[in-house]
Amino acid sequence: MLFSTSMAEAFSLPDFMTFHVAIVLLFGACGLPVCVLGRKQFLPRLKYLWYCVVANPSEKALEEDDICNRKPEKYTREMLSYHVGTPWRMPYYEQPIHKQFRTYIYAFTWEDPEEDMRHLELKSDDSVLAITSGGDSVLHYAISAGPKRIHCVDMNPCQGHLVELKLAAIHALDYDDFFALFGEGRHPNFRHLLDSKIAPHLSAAAYNFWRTNEDAFSSAFYLRGYSGWAIYLMRIVFKCAGVSRHVKEFCNADTLQEQDRIWWMHLRPVMLNPVVVALMKSPVFCWNALGVPLNQRKMLLNDGGVYEYIRDTLDPLPSSYLLKTGSYFYLLALLGHYTHQSCPAYLTRSGFDKLKANSSQAINVFRLHTDSVLNVLKGLPDKSLTRAVIMDHLDWFPPESPDVDEEIENLRRLLDVGGLVFWRSAARTPWYNTNFEMRGFKVTALGVRTGPKIAIDRVNMYSSFFKATKLA
Repeated sequence: MLFSTSMAEAFSLPDFMTFHVAIVLLFGACGLPVCVLGRKQFLPRLKYLWYCVVANPSEKALEEDDICNRKPEKYTREMLSYHVGTPWRMPYYEQPIHKQFRTYIYAFTWEDPEEDMRHLELKSDDSVLAITSGGDSVLHYAISAGPKRIHCVDMNPCQGHLVELKLAAIHALDYDDFFALFGEGRHPNFRHLLDSKIAPHLSAAAYNFWRTNEDAFSSAFYLRGYSGWAIYLMRIVFKCAGVSRHVKEFCNADTLQEQDRIWWMHLRPVMLNPVVVALMKSPVFCWNALGVPLNQRKMLLNDGGVYEYIRDTLDPLPSSYLLKTGSYFYLLALLGHYTHQSCPAYLTRSGFDKLKANSSQAINVFRLHTDSVLNVLKGLPDKSLTRAVIMDHLDWFPPESPDVDEEIENLRRLLDVGGLVFWRSAARTPWYNTNFEMRGFKVTALGVRTGPKIAIDRVNMYSSFFKATKLA
């Protein structure tokens, strides 16, 4: 079940006939033909579409379900058992909050690590704290700079299971098998690889998760997880609009001019049609498919409408970055897999070899924490970090949350003078910039979107990118 009890109680789905007619009307109103797909695959996703767009549960129900408003439970359960052969996964106590996560939200990372590296100035003696997500960015840091420690933090244990699988697969597999899993997103013998090669390097929790989800790589890995629902729904929209052929042409374009032409003529009218905008307006779709919580959604809307946000995100990209040869973020979203010419650094042959060299020494710097950022910060010793990359994490909190100030105070404790904190935000000027300045940091804008003309990086998903430097 995708949604919690509090959400489900906010409404009830209609019977199938009412639901089916409503979806037909929804697509028909936008000029899209209703396509006939396999009942087994299509109907659950249509019900999800109904939930997000038509049912539209109240914001009160969503606020009650907002994970950021919940406090961690006390550690009362037995500690999960772990293999001791690899140091990556830090032991954690299973809490009720962990059970909210049936699977990972992000199978991939939406931040541009090359833009990160331009400003991080990482060296081999640096210690970094970052949000786990899909692991793409932190693996990029390990390849490019080889810092002495990388702490990855996520409350969702399934995100840790995913990154743990990537680390174990790097250590245990050859490049062809590894790229089949995480590049092509499919492998006919995943269960055999898991049991015969990968398992000895996984924690018990991660192994059990992947045994339960052993079909994840049977066909299309990146269409799974909550983010995979968004990709799947866009495929439906493209198919219904009759532009699937143009999607492939867009991903195979050899020039920016050709790519930009296909965008404006064929894909933009579909991406910015009322169905897509209606989906983006839904707080449920934003959370379950895109990982955008309620407080971040409010920040986004404070700067303008949903249509404007999508426009400013997508319009500059086709004329700026070629998907075929390196802008792999949207290539993955459109194709459902990477290619050897366009993929994250850890999926390139050179990146994989660097991580695997010397008995995978480069990946032994990882420590995967399954807890809140604040709890992890509290557990680290003074001045033990030099860099912190917290992505859009603080967007999740309401302005009145005391946890924000406590988190900043702990970052200040952990960083020496000159230490850096980086974040991205859905807002052009996030409210918590002032909180950093009031606690001894100098805040510098590294990139702020000003409209639909210029992208601030290859993803351009966020409105701003900031750096805070500890002054004293």
